[in-house]
Amino acid sequence: MKEETGTIVENHHIQNEYYLIKMRADHVSKQGKPGNFIMVSASSTLEPLLKRPFGIFDLNPPYIWIYYKVVGRGTRLLSTLNPDDKISILGPLGNSFPVLENETILAIAGGTGIASVYFAIKEYLKNNKVSLIYGAKSKNDLNFLHSLETISLAGLYLYSDDGSIGIKGVVTADIKKIINQHGITITISCGPDEMLNRIFWIIKDLKTDDYASLEAIMGCGFGICQSCVVETRNKEYKQVCTDGPVFKMEEIQW
Repeated sequence: MKEETGTIVENHHIQNEYYLIKMRADHVSKQGKPGNFIMVSASSTLEPLLKRPFGIFDLNPPYIWIYYKVVGRGTRLLSTLNPDDKISILGPLGNSFPVLENETILAIAGGTGIASVYFAIKEYLKNNKVSLIYGAKSKNDLNFLHSLETISLAGLYLYSDDGSIGIKGVVTADIKKIINQHGITITISCGPDEMLNRIFWIIKDLKTDDYASLEAIMGCGFGICQSCVVETRNKEYKQVCTDGPVFKMEEIQW
């Protein structure tokens, strides 16, 4: 973990409220692993005071990318940043997805959950077979489809609540069928807690190892503020920022 000054290279407006920032970050880009996150200052002033957490969407030293949706004051300020602007970054933080070889992996992303699994997918494709389930409310909430179609996924399954793209329905609708079809041995997931809860109860009796990257509100990102605790099945509490954000799904009290 290190605090460094990042330099904005591009703050790309994808569509609607979605953006992809490319920035130069010498330390994080060299040390970051799939599943890690960073804390980012929304502006160069003390307002807002607290940094915001973002998963590392991708990296190629000396550059990193973060994907975000404008939902409040902090992300709205981020959307106003221009090339050559400087921002404070703290990271890389948290743990990472496990290193895997010769596995058959299913990644499941709900909405902006793609931000936490895209980097992992690219890394896993070097030594594993990977399929992806990617869903959201509508086609306007599903981004990076062109990039996903150009990498060597064993399967790409799109879902939308309104049926505007892919299959009409939620991302959990066909998980068991896809796991059986591809002989999946590992699953990785990121998305809303409700989605992760459904995934756990659907696949808990299958012979897969299952990992989830949890999303949480954080004040510091390194275990001081105690604002991101999650209950485990043995009735203990762990912190998403330091014990996670990646957990084996069986650890969590869903």
